[in-house]
Amino acid sequence: MKAAILIFFMTFAVDAAVFAQNFLLSPSELSCKKIYSDLDDALAHPDDVYVLCLSYCDLMEVPKEILNFKNLQRLSLDGNFIEYLPEGFEKLKMLQHVDLSDNPRLYSRQVIKKLAMLPNLTSLSLSGCRITKLPEEINLLRKLQVLNLQSNYIPEIPYAVQSLRQLKILNLSLNRIMVVPPEIGNLRSLKVLDLSENRIQRLPKEIGNLWYLEELSLADNRIEILPFYLIKLKRLKKLDLQRNRIPKTELDHIQVIFPRTKILF
Repeated sequence: MKAAILIFFMTFAVDAAVFAQNFLLSPSELSCKKIYSDLDDALAHPDDVYVLCLSYCDLMEVPKEILNFKNLQRLSLDGNFIEYLPEGFEKLKMLQHVDLSDNPRLYSRQVIKKLAMLPNLTSLSLSGCRITKLPEEINLLRKLQVLNLQSNYIPEIPYAVQSLRQLKILNLSLNRIMVVPPEIGNLRSLKVLDLSENRIQRLPKEIGNLWYLEELSLADNRIEILPFYLIKLKRLKKLDLQRNRIPKTELDHIQVIFPRTKILF
């Protein structure tokens, strides 16, 4: 009997996950949905709320009323003073895109642990949140395809980032990064990598493992030598090397290696 009950609940959980997956909207479909920017208006039509924008509302906390929006798939809470995500936030299982940028009081570890409980989260922006250390819990966000950490105070890329194997866009520009770890090469799905405006002096040879990379921005760093393994990036369409310390002779050589790539010196 106990085994039968367990199987029933497991089957129910799987069916629920499949049901939710079937009702996830594509980016183009979401763009056609009404953007609710007034909480009272949204609460009057809870089942119709797919996109909610509460940007720059001077919020000190996330309104618990948003837990009523079971179909919510895109949530913008940028430009507020939010510290934590509320209990029950993980019930918003349809959420695909979350923007918490420009919340300078954000407790990133708690927030990321909460977000890790969202089974369909693919896009996250935490830019301008004054993050000084990226928590190891970042490795829990394994379905992420887009991660924006621009304009923080991050000094290093943690080892845990290598777990984000589905990541296609990673923005770490305007931080304080000095070293790019070899684990960056494990992000084999990356198409766009922005490391501009940091303090990077060199790149690991593993950067050549990013075979699907189309855009690489290294502008405004302290790079003197580029690894030979860059030659493996056959799909590279844009390479930004502006304001580094690379000798002109090497820059000329790079242009020969990537004749079809737009290179900014």
